[in-house]
Amino acid sequence: MHFLIKIDPVKKNVLQQCIIKRDKIISEGGKNTASRHDVPTAIIMSGTRILTGEGKMLITVVGDSSCVGKISSILRSDEE
Repeated sequence: MHFLIKIDPVKKNVLQQCIIKRDKIISEGGKNTASRHDVPTAIIMSGTRILTGEGKMLITVVGDSSCVGKISSILRSDEE
């Protein structure tokens, strides 16, 4: 069985740039909607591949405490 994996390039900004843009959007009355996110984020999710650039990151959650870890834990408990 073959799966088609869709890769969407996403440009990430540094946190300070995201905060400046967020504050500008909020002051102009903008907000996130269900289909579009006007406010940028510097967050990179697990499994993300970085193709170019350089930077620093802060890892805040790993293992069973992460979203993937919690899902895995639920699936394991359902099997038992």
